[in-house]
Amino acid sequence: MDPITHAVVGVAAAVAVGADVSLTNPAIMAALLGAVSPDLDIIYQYWGDHVYLRHHRGFSHSLPGLLGFAVVIGGVLSFLFPELGFVMLFFSAFLGALSHTFLDLLNSYGVMLLYPFSRKKYTLNLLMISDPVLLISSMAVIYFGYQGLNLAYPVLGLVFSYLLLRLFMRRRAEKLIRDYYAGHLDKLIVMPAFIGLAKWDFIVRVQKKNIVGQINLFSCKIIIHKKLKLISEEIKENLEKTKIGKLFKDFTPFFHIDYYIEDNKLIGKFTDMRYFVRNRFLHHATVIVDKDDFQVEKALFQPYSPQNNIEIS
Repeated sequence: MDPITHAVVGVAAAVAVGADVSLTNPAIMAALLGAVSPDLDIIYQYWGDHVYLRHHRGFSHSLPGLLGFAVVIGGVLSFLFPELGFVMLFFSAFLGALSHTFLDLLNSYGVMLLYPFSRKKYTLNLLMISDPVLLISSMAVIYFGYQGLNLAYPVLGLVFSYLLLRLFMRRRAEKLIRDYYAGHLDKLIVMPAFIGLAKWDFIVRVQKKNIVGQINLFSCKIIIHKKLKLISEEIKENLEKTKIGKLFKDFTPFFHIDYYIEDNKLIGKFTDMRYFVRNRFLHHATVIVDKDDFQVEKALFQPYSPQNNIEIS
C-alpha cells in the first residue's frame, strides 16, 4: 500500500478509538509514526534493489517488529509528552503500525508476519497497491472526528462490507476462470490488478503450462498475457538449488523457470509471475551453469527490468 494511505488509515484508526483530531495530539502523532514506521526497511535500498526486495515487508512488518517500533515511538513521545503516559502512546503507535501490516496483508505482495520465526509471506489478495475506497473511507473517519461526529464505527462497518465485497469479487473471478478452463486446472491464483477495481490478475497451471492473464468482472472478458511452458522437474529442481534460485524462491512464491542451452552452458531464466506491467514481467533472474556438472558460472538478479543486472556471488 502507498505511504499516504498508510498514514491516513493509521490516523483514522486512532480517531476510531477516541483520539481527538489534532496534529498536536501525542496519540495522533504516535499513530501516524507507527503507521509509517514499517516502511523504514527502505534503508535496505542502500545495499541495492536485490537486498531491499528480499527484506521488504520482512522484520519491520512482522508482529515482533511492530512491537519494537511501538516501544521506541511510545518511549520517545512519553519523554516529550509525559502527561499522556507510555502505555497510551505505546498503544497508539502499535495500533498505527498494526494498521500498516494489515493493509499490506490485504494486497498481493504479502508480509512476513511471523519473521524471524518464519520467512513465509502471508497475503489475502484482496486490495490493489493503492485503493481509493479505503483511502476515502479513512479520510471520512478523520473528517467526521474533526467535526465532533462519532461516525467512525459506521464508516468502519462500510469498510468491512467493502472487504467482503472484494472477497466476493475474487471468488467470482475464480469461478469464471475455472469455467473458462472447464475446471481442468492444476493450480489457480487470483490477485488484485495494479489498476482497476473490477480487474483481477490470475496465474493458472494447466496442460503443463503456466498461464498469466487478467479478467474484467464488468465485461467478464479474459485476456491472456503469457503462456509459459513447464520444464522438466529434474532441471527445475537443480536450478532452484542454486543460490539465485533460493533467493528468487524466497522473494516470490509464484515464479516460472525456463532455460536454453548455448555453448555447453545451461542458461536458466526465473520470472516472477505476479506483476505483468507494460507488456512484460517486472522481476527476473538469470543463472548460467555448466551443462555437465551444473557448476554456477554466473548469477544475475534483475529487478524491475531485464536490463538491470545485479550479479549475485
